[in-house]
Amino acid sequence: MIKRKRSMTSFDIAAVVQELKQLQGLKLNNIYYVGGVILLRFKGLGRDVRVAIVPGERIHLTSFDISDKGMPPPFIMGFRKYIRGASLVEIQQRGFDRIVEMAFESSGHKYKFIAEILPRGVAVLVDEDGRILQLDEQRVMKDRVVKRGANYVPPPGSSLHPLELSVEHVAGVVEGEGEAARTLSRALGYPGEVVEEALARLRVNPSDSVTALRGREEELVETLRAIYKESLEPGAYILYDEGGSPVTVVPFEPRGLIERYDLKVVAKQSLSEALDQYFVEELRRLEADTATREIEAERRKLLASLEKAKRNLRELEEKLQAIEKRAQLLAERMAEVYEALECARRLRETAGWEHIPGTCPRVVDVQPARGVIVLQLGDELVDVDIRSDPSRVVVDLYRRAGEIRAKIERGRRAVEEVEQKLAELEKKAVMRAKRARAVVRRREWYERYHWLITSSGLLAIGGRDASQNESVVKRYLTDKRIFMHADVHGAPAVVLFAEGQEPSEKDLQEAALLTAAYSKAWKAGVGSVDVYWVWGNQVSKSPPPGEYLARGAFMVYGKRNYIRNVELRLAVGVGAEDEAPVVIVGPVELVRRRSIVYAILVPGDEDPTKLAQRMKKLFANKAAEEYRPIIEALRHDEIRERLPGRSRIVYIGRGEAVEPPRPLRGLRGEEGSEA
Repeated sequence: MIKRKRSMTSFDIAAVVQELKQLQGLKLNNIYYVGGVILLRFKGLGRDVRVAIVPGERIHLTSFDISDKGMPPPFIMGFRKYIRGASLVEIQQRGFDRIVEMAFESSGHKYKFIAEILPRGVAVLVDEDGRILQLDEQRVMKDRVVKRGANYVPPPGSSLHPLELSVEHVAGVVEGEGEAARTLSRALGYPGEVVEEALARLRVNPSDSVTALRGREEELVETLRAIYKESLEPGAYILYDEGGSPVTVVPFEPRGLIERYDLKVVAKQSLSEALDQYFVEELRRLEADTATREIEAERRKLLASLEKAKRNLRELEEKLQAIEKRAQLLAERMAEVYEALECARRLRETAGWEHIPGTCPRVVDVQPARGVIVLQLGDELVDVDIRSDPSRVVVDLYRRAGEIRAKIERGRRAVEEVEQKLAELEKKAVMRAKRARAVVRRREWYERYHWLITSSGLLAIGGRDASQNESVVKRYLTDKRIFMHADVHGAPAVVLFAEGQEPSEKDLQEAALLTAAYSKAWKAGVGSVDVYWVWGNQVSKSPPPGEYLARGAFMVYGKRNYIRNVELRLAVGVGAEDEAPVVIVGPVELVRRRSIVYAILVPGDEDPTKLAQRMKKLFANKAAEEYRPIIEALRHDEIRERLPGRSRIVYIGRGEAVEPPRPLRGLRGEEGSEA
């Protein structure tokens, strides 16, 4: 069985570098450190693209938002010092190793950012002379030293490029002994999944002897080259086991692997998209496994505590039963006990202990060392101290019984408490599993704009500023889509993806709120504004002769269709997508239907950042218990970016969450992994 992928292979690197070449010419807007991931953010030509890098594990385009960026560590600040704002000139794979090199230029200076995706790999920034300026972690290894100020020395290469692979290379391997898959993988430096795919296509079992390939060397070379060439083509595949857990992701069609193993395969448009999803699902699985291990350890402790508490309880109950039985016997046959004691005391003084049994009534044995005689009272044997007063013994026995009853009551409470903790632990396990899934979610390409999805499933997006207004119209407004704008200065340009079909009045009303709420009318505290809409062919960026259009401004020709008095009353809610939180906005009815919890806002005086922080707390308090992990995973700045400005909460409550907040899965193709 193929191993679960923990890091990218040299074939993956070749494929991803092919995808990353589209970034050449863009500027590095910033560098972040997000939950163990180095995040490079590129901007330019209306594009906003992120690259995730985890040295020793992966590098790819990403659309997932993992956690709050927060204060960056010193090495990120060092990277920023040299290459923030620099242009990406070239990106390439070093040889056929798991090393990616990004060449940057800034103010006449040249730098190279190197990401090593191999064991003990590092992220390094070097100058044009190869001197290390900054790195994520200094390392002293057997074959090299990687530290600031030293010249960068790459690790020794181990993989032969598939296009350089020859029949002679393979012939030397198959002349030896050993299992085919393991021997080829070790000799050629190729990943097991690639070798197994090649063997499957040649109908050779991976556990067969490598000698089975003798005479088929040329076939094997051509098959490995074909897999490499397939890896450079668009598309990738995620492979899942029978339990639904991701096993690996490959940049080639895994025909042989599918045939050989019982795996479910999901195709993706790009390797970056597949890696993005795979490693997030793997992260969630690891988070869940960690949570499970922690819960199991706690459960074992509680079960041991419960067993001990129950054992103590049983012992106390048995002790109580014995004491009560003895007390009852002594009380019921007190005269006989007195008679036996008097006889025993007399004989002890006159004849000795050994004469007491058989002489004194009901005495069957004596224990001189303890000063005890053993009486037969009915079917029971009862020890009685020869010096004791039976009536006082009975009183003492009932007193002790009372003390044991109190201990039993405490023991029962202890058992109940442990059982309650176990029940709470089961809830905690469910919550931890939900929280593990809520840690990460995909951010769609349209989330960089103002957005909502109407009741009929139509996407509406609007610019956050003049630059985005320009981008929204230029990139997304077609003749078959609708342009919307509020009749007020400073409103977003909104595009409704109608795709040639005239939307319903309800869809138009819902989309109209996007341009109305995020206009300057909200900041002005206006109660309502008028919004107009036109088809895309009525909008032009070209001004009339002799006139000039400012950035983000457009000419609208022909009849305008008005939606009057759009009320500035915005609902902001939290929905769940794949058990991760997503903030949605829109009219109250729309948001209530799609939210776990939601608030209704009107123009007000509360600072947006403070309001967002307060809203998260209110949402967590208001949400049903099973949804709280989702709310807890939400960052308050995700709420902040959806607020129109200073606002006031007029209502907060639970939503209905009867439909997913973002049903337009097909729209991912609009931007692919560029989001």
